[in-house]
Amino acid sequence: SSLTITCLIGFGLAAYATDKIGRRWPFIIFSTTTVLNWIILYHSYEMYQFMLSRVIGGISVGGLVSLTIFVPSEYTPPVTRAFYLNMVTTVAPAIGTTLGHSLGIILHWRIVALIGIIPAALGIILPYFWVESPHWLASKGRFDECETAFRLLHGEKLNSEKELGMIIKMETSKLKTANETNSQATLKRLLLAFKKKYFWGLILLSVFIHAYFAAAGKLIFSTLATVILKEITGTSDVLLYTLLVDGFIIIGSCLSCVLIRKTSMRALLFSTGFIANAILVVFSACFYFQNGESYFNWINVTLLAFYFITINAGPYPLLEAIFSEMFPLELKVYTFTLSGVILIGSLSLTIILLPVMVSSIGYHGLFLLNAGIMSVSLGFIWLKLPETKGRTLQEIEMYLKTNNFDIDEVITKEQSKALI
Repeated sequence: SSLTITCLIGFGLAAYATDKIGRRWPFIIFSTTTVLNWIILYHSYEMYQFMLSRVIGGISVGGLVSLTIFVPSEYTPPVTRAFYLNMVTTVAPAIGTTLGHSLGIILHWRIVALIGIIPAALGIILPYFWVESPHWLASKGRFDECETAFRLLHGEKLNSEKELGMIIKMETSKLKTANETNSQATLKRLLLAFKKKYFWGLILLSVFIHAYFAAAGKLIFSTLATVILKEITGTSDVLLYTLLVDGFIIIGSCLSCVLIRKTSMRALLFSTGFIANAILVVFSACFYFQNGESYFNWINVTLLAFYFITINAGPYPLLEAIFSEMFPLELKVYTFTLSGVILIGSLSLTIILLPVMVSSIGYHGLFLLNAGIMSVSLGFIWLKLPETKGRTLQEIEMYLKTNNFDIDEVITKEQSKALI
């Protein structure tokens, strides 16, 4: 619980830091506190030392999760944005989790803490050489710096120059409207957003995305899977089961990077999403009717493997990519802090209710219930979410505010300026 609560603090601090000092330095700051966390953990012998490490680690994780979800989308071009977001938010964490699980089983935990310093140190060094986010620079009215940074990242191709023009045009319009309405301060912008229908529509969409994550087992299934594999096979090789589950996740994550280059976001999300739901329903039935025969056990193991591969090939990475695209530029990390409360609450609720649910309706009932929640969530997302592949962040933001992708058309309409 301490880690969960302090994650929320990290969300809030990341929002404030990225708003005030840009995108680079918050990465450096939170990576520095991560190194501090590992050092404290390595030297911990008393309870208060472990708790201090837990608090610092939670704040660091919360800040870095927020930054990792939202910042990469500001550095990547529209056509390849989903691919690179998949690499950052899905493939890299899957590989890191596998290494962490494996090292945690093989090595002493203090040695693992020392090893954890290495990627955190890279998180301090590498952002120092980045250019600042052109989107953030534009949101602060620093348009000359925005142009320089954008061209360093994307060159001067025709499509890139068109996107740069969209950024400057839209942020200029926002700043003009903010000056006219005396709402330059972030707090005033948030209060204005609270009065807008589109804002609560985004919050509702994020609720269903979080409900999907929780029901699909983003937090608990990878841990629960090792227990299920033990029950299915009747053996208890923890390292083997951990490598199997993490291997399925890595395969699915890598597959998502291939598929997203071949098809649209919506097509991949809903095809793999409903296939994963169907697999979960079949797995629930097989788990309920299992007869103890070895062939039946391996059917269940195969279904579980296909579920992990499918869910990580589509819904998990795509919903995280969509989540990074859907909030307005100037308020995105603040809004994620509010949305993060829902996310942490839903994930915590799944952990609290898990033992009760398993004891009352069994694993088969739990999987069936989760499949139902996932189907409802996908249905809502189907109705509300546009196709975002190949769209700039400004076009996506404009559509979610006005139901129109055409920035020029919306900006020229006086009645629509209040939505900018």
